[in-house]
Amino acid sequence: MHNSVCITTLSAISPIGDNLADIFEAITKAESATAAIQSFDTAHYPATVGAEARDGKGVIPSHHSQDRKELFVNRAFQNLFTDHPSAIRKYDPQNRIISIGSGIDYFDLVGYIDNPQKAWQDYCNSATTTMQALAETYDILGGVHTNVSACVASTQALGLAWRILRRDPDRVIISGGFDSMLSPLHYIGFYKLGAFSDASDLGKACKPFDKHRSGLVLGEGAAIYTLESEKNADKESILAVIAGYGSSNDAYMVTDPQPGGEMLARAALEAIGEAGITPGEIDCVHLHGTGTHKNAIAEANAMKIVFPRRYAEIPVYSMKGQIGHLIGACGAMELLGVIYSLQNQKVPVTVNYETPDPEVTLNVIKEKELSMPIRYILKLNSAFGGQNSALVVKKYE
Repeated sequence: MHNSVCITTLSAISPIGDNLADIFEAITKAESATAAIQSFDTAHYPATVGAEARDGKGVIPSHHSQDRKELFVNRAFQNLFTDHPSAIRKYDPQNRIISIGSGIDYFDLVGYIDNPQKAWQDYCNSATTTMQALAETYDILGGVHTNVSACVASTQALGLAWRILRRDPDRVIISGGFDSMLSPLHYIGFYKLGAFSDASDLGKACKPFDKHRSGLVLGEGAAIYTLESEKNADKESILAVIAGYGSSNDAYMVTDPQPGGEMLARAALEAIGEAGITPGEIDCVHLHGTGTHKNAIAEANAMKIVFPRRYAEIPVYSMKGQIGHLIGACGAMELLGVIYSLQNQKVPVTVNYETPDPEVTLNVIKEKELSMPIRYILKLNSAFGGQNSALVVKKYE
């Protein structure tokens, strides 16, 4: 018999706030956080839009020598251990595990240009090194798993944590994701890929599923969670239950999703099957929704496979119009939207969705949140390399 895996505490640094109350309020207000970048000089860049992490004072500043994703995850860990000290410390250090997703190594391009006499390695920072340091700081001795599988990294990390806890319920796992591609080298790399939105209105740059969508906007931040088995969790603190997980690969193209959505649908159906339910029991779907043309087509086709009779009726939502695309951290950050839906029994508005696309016949919620009974949510994410991941998250009862 498998054990229920519960989300019991969380900590987040996001483009819409650094605490759960502010983040939930921002989701309710449905205001976009995409704007002109402030954290580095974009004067000579052909694109200038991003969704930068904020606290109560505004955009979180950093020096070019600082890896922003490291800054965010350090803050998130500190807040988690400060706000919920017993959630992890009630477990022996050997039973504490990290399973987290992140992005590619940071490279301080400005520092390297200013002082090229130093070795280029001196300007690099990796997610793995960051997590090893945090494990040492917080006495986490059960293992560190750092996943860097692009835009499914944090969803896969949560899926791995789910699998571990289902088999070994006496562990606690800190899981989630952290990333920032808002730095001179990484930002221009994404621009050269041709993935960025070309919208002139920066607040409406990312338009998931909209007929006039033109590309993605990069976001940044960190979202981490403590996962525990139900038998060990404080029942009053349980935020949600991860009920199922699935993963697949298109084997189609490095940068494009499989247009028919077949393998994305397979990941979704695997997660639904692992949850022990049928597709008919899913109440709404939180999609990947990047704001690109190809993503919307692929996700719509996957929905037709998973929900052949109601793909045009089941409510769907994407968070990226509001917070941008957090790449290695997107699934973990968007899990906040899932928890919001379960706790408030509402499907949020997909920010910037205005004009339906006849090629994408999905029930995207716009203008006003949809109040409805919600027990099970399907969460999908996809990535370069054809990677797909899915979670089924359940309201705790």
